[in-house]
Amino acid sequence: MDEQVEMMLRGSQFKHLLENELGDMRRKYGLKRSEVEILYYLSKCGENNTATDIRNHLKMTKGHISQVTYILCKKKYLSAYPDPEDHRYIHYVPTKLAADVISDVTGAQEKMYSRIFEGVTGEQLTVFKEIADKISCNMERLMNGG
Repeated sequence: MDEQVEMMLRGSQFKHLLENELGDMRRKYGLKRSEVEILYYLSKCGENNTATDIRNHLKMTKGHISQVTYILCKKKYLSAYPDPEDHRYIHYVPTKLAADVISDVTGAQEKMYSRIFEGVTGEQLTVFKEIADKISCNMERLMNGG
């Protein structure tokens, strides 16, 4: 397999770039990477804001999600609400205190994406997204025993 494709599938370059981009911001707020990832996800996910939703999207373990959401609630960055129809589910919503963090993360990611995709045309980006979606579906199927 082509070395660049293999590196992209592993995501190590992307994770390294993102870590560099978010490092100062994380230190500013005293947050860990997983805390930032969960806050950012919850700011974009709409109604899909339970621990199961976080696990499905971020591929974290249940225990890790439980610890991080507890910490974020304790730091007042998240509010937790039981589902009105099924109290086994808890919905997590970023608080007003989290708005600055989310804004900084969003700005840093947008800046990083614009630099990553520099020189890539809209058509190329569309093809890339289609291919990435197919690969992701194949990987998900294989992880589920297919």
